[in-house]
Amino acid sequence: MDKLPPEFPVLRLGLVGFNPAQQALFETALVMLRTRLRWRVSALEDADAVCVNGSRSAVLPDASLQIASTTPGGQPVRLDPDESNRPLAFTLPLAADLGNPSTFDMASPASTRAMLEKFEGWLRPMAVRFCLASRIVQMRLDLSATVWHVTVDGRLVAIISRRSGVGVLPIADPFHLETALWSKRPGLADEIPGHFVHAGVGQVLWEYAMRTSRELLPSYFRSGPIYWCRAPQLPQRLFRDSHLMIVREVAQGPVTFAELGRRTGLPEAVLARDLAGLRIVGAVTHDRKQALRAATLTGARPGGNAGRAGAPAAALAIARRLRKREHEQESDVTAPAPLMPQGF
Repeated sequence: MDKLPPEFPVLRLGLVGFNPAQQALFETALVMLRTRLRWRVSALEDADAVCVNGSRSAVLPDASLQIASTTPGGQPVRLDPDESNRPLAFTLPLAADLGNPSTFDMASPASTRAMLEKFEGWLRPMAVRFCLASRIVQMRLDLSATVWHVTVDGRLVAIISRRSGVGVLPIADPFHLETALWSKRPGLADEIPGHFVHAGVGQVLWEYAMRTSRELLPSYFRSGPIYWCRAPQLPQRLFRDSHLMIVREVAQGPVTFAELGRRTGLPEAVLARDLAGLRIVGAVTHDRKQALRAATLTGARPGGNAGRAGAPAAALAIARRLRKREHEQESDVTAPAPLMPQGF
């Protein structure tokens, strides 16, 4: 197989409290500043890092932040920095005493660049995991019975194990992975050092599938039937409405790509991306025999109805949370499928 060029993630920047003109300035800056990794403005729920308009921010009695809307009568946004696992930065000037936050001057390209580079440093482990997953998928590496140690210039930067997960050295540089050495190690060599950043293999592959611009869905998934195998063992925060809709339909019985598109109303690109993610974590397959084996192992009825009446409590809990989202009447967020996301 020909080796594809290195692949790096596009980082996602969420913006809170900025008007359309200010957002446009950010989008221009992300193109012009040319930091090591590429950035794009994204929806807040998908963002890797968040910029907040400091002039519209206030501290509430519970220590959370309230950011005023830029539209008259609009709802403010509430953020709790203590519960966020994403880096935050505030534009100057600050309208309130926010403690000692990370700040930058939006009018200064150098200050904005420094802010983005600081974000990139914080997000290094995620970027490294993306690069590792790209190599795993591209080279079709066997993870079932092999532990991989990844070293750069003799230094261990990552351990990959189906049992223990993926551990990444926090200061590892994604741009050095092109020359990394991948070594097979025995199964007992899968202990991840305590100072490494850890994630499950399924989560790492899923996040890659949701980010890559490459086509991961095999052509045969677009023509033949698609079968349900098992619930993806992933943290609940990784699922979107589109994933739940797809799972609901496939879990009720074999379905084709075209039928899925008609039933869910999802755009073809979204459907292909989400199916690729579900396939890469073993939730769906094109192989009927594999689906039958999975059904036997889980005690499910092959091809049986896994719909509303049989949905387990975990799936219904997800559906209830989704129904609380804004504009729920415009989306199909019921998705009562046998989806049981857990920590990997």
